[in-house]
This record gives sequence, structure tokens and C-alpha cells, in this order.
Amino acid sequence: MKDRAEQSLEQKLFEMAEREEMILPDTLQDRMDDILVRLTKRRKYRMTWRKSVVLAAALTAMLSITVTAAVSVLQQRMEAMNEKEMEEYFVQIYRNAIGVDNYNRPYTESEKERMEQLRKSYEETGLFPKGALTMISEPEAYRGKGVAFYGDTATFFFPEKEMSDEELLQIIDFMQKRDYSLQAMNEKLAAGEIESPTETVKKELEEEMEKAATEEAVLQSEAIWDPAQELTIPYKGTLEARYMAAGQNCIFLTGWNAVHKMEIGSDNSELFFDDFDAETDVSVLYQAKNGDIYMALLERVPDDADMAVATMAGERYQIRLWVLSEEGTVKKKIDLSPYQEKFGGRISRMVVDDRGYIYIRTLFSNCLLFVFDEDGNYVKAITSDTWQSHPAGGLGIGRDGKVYTQIEGRGTDSGMGIASVNPESGCLEDVYENIMPEGTIMIDIIAPGSDTDFVFWGYDGIFTWNLGEESAVNVLPAYEAPCPWEGCMYCALPDGRIVFGYSTDYRTEGEGDNRRTYRVPEKTCFYYKAGLRR
Repeated sequence: MKDRAEQSLEQKLFEMAEREEMILPDTLQDRMDDILVRLTKRRKYRMTWRKSVVLAAALTAMLSITVTAAVSVLQQRMEAMNEKEMEEYFVQIYRNAIGVDNYNRPYTESEKERMEQLRKSYEETGLFPKGALTMISEPEAYRGKGVAFYGDTATFFFPEKEMSDEELLQIIDFMQKRDYSLQAMNEKLAAGEIESPTETVKKELEEEMEKAATEEAVLQSEAIWDPAQELTIPYKGTLEARYMAAGQNCIFLTGWNAVHKMEIGSDNSELFFDDFDAETDVSVLYQAKNGDIYMALLERVPDDADMAVATMAGERYQIRLWVLSEEGTVKKKIDLSPYQEKFGGRISRMVVDDRGYIYIRTLFSNCLLFVFDEDGNYVKAITSDTWQSHPAGGLGIGRDGKVYTQIEGRGTDSGMGIASVNPESGCLEDVYENIMPEGTIMIDIIAPGSDTDFVFWGYDGIFTWNLGEESAVNVLPAYEAPCPWEGCMYCALPDGRIVFGYSTDYRTEGEGDNRRTYRVPEKTCFYYKAGLRR
């Protein structure tokens, strides 16, 4: 039973709130009731705590109930962060070169629904979490309890079980504080009150790269060819590489007007070919099993030239296809200009099968692939009413010798998969749909794995898959990669390893549409990652 003094205090306070025409939100009322029930069990301090809570409830009802007042409370929470906290959020954003949040698992449907309800309560009624999510220094530090965040790759770690309201509120609170810090610090940057953290972050990344290189500096030569051997190799060559491709026993690097060859495990590259007719960009390179090297070129043409061209960075280019011998001499130049209009854009992917058929994917075309014979004669286009391929979708040859392409449903919710190609019929043959985990953005590399039928590179990580399996396995999530996922070069070696080439610094030339970006060679490093199931 309440004593009279306590009853009188409650009554007066809530009458005061009534006169102000305030309405106590259900969420706040529920929270108060829950607190009061728990506090009444603490007999020693029941009266003191009871009065304090009732007073707080009345003041909350009078001062924080309207949307405007709730926004004020939220603003106060944001402004309560000190300079150091905001700087930590700000630097964290700069360190994350991927530019998006990652998750160790997707939200459940129930979590999505509750997240929206809680976000509304967070913003409108000041329902804040009691604690904060855990910040971890490495993915391995997460032990499966609560929610945690790994800043280097902006990865949220969720427990396997359904998250509680408190855990969801911690995520909401973290995102709100991060967004606020970004805005506040950008305003200070613009006003010249603070210096940009870009240089600091860049230096930290370089130091991490050098440290990793030191740890793996000395390697046995025989280990380089081991498909399980993972390497970190700082580049000592001179090429400002734009693109990389795996040869049969080497790696090719391409730059403006030059192709370099780099041995597996080497830290240097040597000039392989530079005898082009005009300013040239090698957009795709593929070495067939017989050793021949196929290069898709963008060859610059004069502005007044009357011909079908592709436009890149404000400049006009003609699409070419050259075939070189293993020694680097020109064997054949295939004129693709008659097909420029059909292509719709430059060549983005290419493979050559054992019979010499050349399979080409181009940007901005409705066709899955275009097929040419070994002499460069047009065979046919591969089309499908059911399936489509992303312009940057994977194209490769499987362990069975068939050519496979990445596919996804055309105008449907069908998941991502791969399909083999029949060049004679112009159709897809063996279709394996929905083999990628739900939410996978796209797969690029398709190649034989070392211990599986396939290894894929995708925007969510490195995957392996065997024919007959229901789903591919993510053997290296993007957030565990040795370098930022976005902006790096990559290729698949014949032994199933994926090689990344990443630079921590770039230089630019020109302005506007003619601006070009170049990787700084001495700031470039190569990472060999095993595509093995462990």
C-alpha cells in the first residue's frame, strides 16, 4: 500500500501533466511500469526510489513527450559525445575503404520488423540502449555473444540466436552516433577547424602492409607453388598497373601501352609487350591452354575519325582483339569494328576454350555472350529469355572444360548461379541457379578450385562450390580479406588461389573527362589467398 504522502505526490504530478495536455507514450509507460515493479522488490529503498522514479516520469511527461521534445533529447545525446569519440567514428569511416557496412549474417525478418519499430521509438520517444555494442580489434575476437563491430571492414557481428531489443537498440544508437559524427566532423573540416584524417589513415595502412610483408618476407621457393601457400609480396616493379590476369604459370599486368609479365611469387615484373599501333588500354587479357595470349584492346582514334567507336574518359577508342604467341609476338589482329554497334560497349570479360572458340562479354549489351571462332569469324550470340548476366559477371572454364557464365533471373527473384554455354546452339546448357547464398551481390571470377570444382570471387568474399552441392561456401568473407575489397585488382591462378593487387596511393593526370588515375607502383602489394575449404 502507498502511504498518503507518496499517493499525494503522484496524483499532483500526473494532474500537472494532464493540465499540460501531455500524453504518456505506451513505450514510456511500459518502461516505467517495468522499472517500478522491479524497484518495489528492493524493500530497503522502496520509498526513496519510488518517489524519484515518479518524479522523473512526470518531468519526462511534461518535457519530452512531443516529437519536438524527443528530437531535443536525441540531439542532446548526440551532442554529449566528446571530441575524441567523434574523431574515432570519423577515422573509422575513413579506414573503411569498402564504403558499406558488412554483416556476419543477415537480419531475420523478425529482427527487421522490430528494428523499424525500435528505430521509431529511439527517434520519437528517446528509447535508448542501456549499453553499447562491443568494438573488436579483429574478427576472431568475436565469441558469439551480443553484438560487436569490427571497424577496419565495417562489419557487424550478430549472435546466431534472435537479437534482443537491447542489442538492436545498440546497433541503432551506434549508427546514429556515427552519422552524426561524420556530419559534425565534416563541418569542422570545411571550417578549417581540424585536419583531414586521410593522411593518417593512409600511413597506418602502409605500416600494416609493411608489417605483414616483414612477417612473410622469407619464403621457400617450393612453397610458392603450393595451393595452400598464402603470400604477401610488396611490388618492386615500375608498372602503373591497371589490370591483372593469370597466365598458365605467371601473372600478366597491363598498363597504358604496355603489358608486363610477373612470375608467381615474384616481387617484380618485366616488360612483355608494348608494340601497339596507337595509345592503347588493354581492358581484358586471357591466356589459352596452348599458350596463346588474347588481348582485348581499346585503341585511341582521332577525334575526326569516321568510324564506330567506344568512349572512355571523354576519349574515342576502337575495339581491337589481338592474339600473341607465348613469346610475345603478334600472331593475329582481329577487326571487331563491324560488331561495335552490336557490342554496345567495350569488352569486359573473355575466355577461349580448347577448340579455339572465343567467348566475349561486353558492356551495355542484351546478349549474354558473343562467340567467335579461332580465326575471328563471328559465330553467334548466346541469348536467354530467362537468364541474364551482369556486365562484370564471371566468365571462366570449369574443371570439366566447359565454359561457364554467371547468371541471375531476368525480371524475377531467382537467385544467382552459373550456367554452361553451348556455342553451337547459342543457348545455356547446364543451369545451376540459386547456388550463391542469399544476398550475394555478384560473382566475378569463375575458375577451377584446388580442392573443389569451382572457386568464385564475389563482392561478398571468395566462395567454393562442387557440382551437386546445394550452396557455395564462403571460404574468405570480404571483411577478412588482407586488403580493402573495393578498388583492388584480382585474378585466379590455375591452382585455385586468388591473387589481389592493391595500392595505398594513386596519382592523377589531366582534368575533367580527360582525368586519369594511376596506381603508384611502390605503394602496391600483392596478396595470394588460398581458395581451400578448411
